[in-house]
Amino acid sequence: MYVVWFNMLFGDSRDRWDGDGLSDPRVRHFWDEQKVVGNWYSANVTESKGTTWDFYALYDPAATWTSSPPKAVDQDGTIIGHHDELKAAITPLLRPTG
Repeated sequence: MYVVWFNMLFGDSRDRWDGDGLSDPRVRHFWDEQKVVGNWYSANVTESKGTTWDFYALYDPAATWTSSPPKAVDQDGTIIGHHDELKAAITPLLRPTG
């Protein structure tokens, strides 16, 4: 799982972020100061004005990216507001580590 973080709300900052809620060893955290990922998702996936944030896109482990993103198994926002849907969509894709 790739998690990309950036400033969106007052008080957001890299030095205050800890990622504690996503501590599974399969999670890779990235900080995107310029919001490149959120802006790319707005332009290419969500068609949102401004920066896409508090959003998830869940892809099958076998998905491959070409000139455009593959169809997501599930995607939505906000993450907290759609916790149950995200859990239901991701559970079949999880495999034990080790």
